[in-house]
Amino acid sequence: MSAAAARAQEVGLEDLRQCIASGGLVLVEFWAPWCVQCGPMAAVVERLAQQLPAEVAVLKVSVEDERVAEEFGIMTLPALQLFAEGGATAQLTGFHGPAAIMEVLRPYIRVASPG
Repeated sequence: MSAAAARAQEVGLEDLRQCIASGGLVLVEFWAPWCVQCGPMAAVVERLAQQLPAEVAVLKVSVEDERVAEEFGIMTLPALQLFAEGGATAQLTGFHGPAAIMEVLRPYIRVASPG
């Protein structure tokens, strides 16, 4: 599959629940329009999404819908959560560069080495 298939998609709460319930690998970026660090984080996540295998769903979910923050325990933004087999496996809060995010993802995915 092309890298475009792995691009981050913005979804709402119901789509997020369905994607997690599917049992695949799901990387979720929780954000809000008023969050200063969310813009730079979104750029990092977008670049990573293009490098990840197509079977990893990369989603963006706004916490403007308060049910999202409550259901997923989001208290700090930006926040990333990785879901596997229907459950949360890892979480990062605050801004992180690509290397730190890949360190969390690496045990769950295979990413082709450059070169």
